Amino acid sequence: MGNLSAAPIRVAVVDDHIMVSEMLALSISKEHDLVLVDVAGNMADALDLVRRDRPDVVLVNYRLPTVDGVDIVRKILDEFPDTRVVMLSSSVDRDVRAQSFGAGCVRYLGRDRSIRDILTAIRSAAHEDLIRSEQFIGLVDQWSQTYGRLAD
Repeated sequence: MGNLSAAPIRVAVVDDHIMVSEMLALSISKEHDLVLVDVAGNMADALDLVRRDRPDVVLVNYRLPTVDGVDIVRKILDEFPDTRVVMLSSSVDRDVRAQSFGAGCVRYLGRDRSIRDILTAIRSAAHEDLIRSEQFIGLVDQWSQTYGRLAD
C-alpha cells in the first residue's frame, strides 16, 4: 500500500523568461503535492539553487542567454545524479531532443504544452525512469509523425 503522506516533490525552474518562470512558479505552488524551491534565470544561479536546495525535479529551458540547457543538465547531473530533469523547448528538432535525453533528461516537452502537461511531466519524472536511447527517440519520432504531436 502506498504512503498517503509522501513528501511533496521539490521543484526548481530554470528559465530566463520572467513571465514563463512566474507562471510555472505560481502553477507549481498551487499543487498540494509539489513545492517550488526556487527559480533561476542562468547557469550560475541554477547550479547555486540545486546545490543549496536539492530539488527532486528541475525544469530547464533549452535556450538560455549564454548557454543551452543541455550544458546545465550535464553540470547538475554530474554533481547530483539522482536529480530528475525535464527539458522545456520550443524546438521540435530531433537533435535537440537527442541531446537532451543524452545529457540525462527524463522528459522533454515543447513550450507549447499546457500547464497540466508540464505538471504531469514533473510528477512522472519524479516517480519513474525513462529509457534514454536512440531507439526510444526513434519511437517518439514515429509516434509524433503518426499522431501529430510530440510525446513526453
